[in-house]
Amino acid sequence: MKKVLNFIAFGIVVTLSACNFSVGTNANMVSGLSTSWNGLNAESVYFVDEQNQPITSKQVSMNTECSFVFEGISNFTLKDGNVFPGMTLTVLNESGEEVVVFDDMLASYTEGLSPNDASVLQAALTVGTPMQVSETYTITARVFDKQNADAELIGKIKVTIVD
Repeated sequence: MKKVLNFIAFGIVVTLSACNFSVGTNANMVSGLSTSWNGLNAESVYFVDEQNQPITSKQVSMNTECSFVFEGISNFTLKDGNVFPGMTLTVLNESGEEVVVFDDMLASYTEGLSPNDASVLQAALTVGTPMQVSETYTITARVFDKQNADAELIGKIKVTIVD
C-alpha cells in the first residue's frame, strides 16, 4: 500500500511540474514596485526613468518618461512558432479613477512575435497632463498572453508627481 501511495504522490508531482504552473507575487519595499504573475514568468521587472535607471524614490518628474521593463518573459502559448503578447498601461488617481489608459499597446503585432522578441517588453509612459504635480498615482502595466486568457504578468507602483 505504501508503494502505491508513493507512486501516486510521484505522479502528482510530475504532472504539476509538467504544466509550467507559475503563480506568485513579489514586492520591493524600497521602490514600492509590486509584481504578480499567473502562467507567465519574468526573470526581472523594473520601473525605470528615461536613462533606464531604476526609480527608487517613489517620485516621478513631470514631463519625463518612465517605463516598466519586463525581462526574461517566458511561458507564452506558441501558435505556428510565434507568441501573441498583449500589454496595457493604466494610471489611477488617489480616488481610483482612470486618468490614463493605454489598451493593448501591442495590438499592431497581428502576426505575433518570436518568443525571443517577446522575452523583453517595455511599457512607457510620458508623465504629463492630465496628471498633476504633487498628486499621487498608481501606475499598472499588464502583460498578457492572447492565446491563454489566464496568463499574465502585472507590475504596479504608486508614485508622486514632482516638478
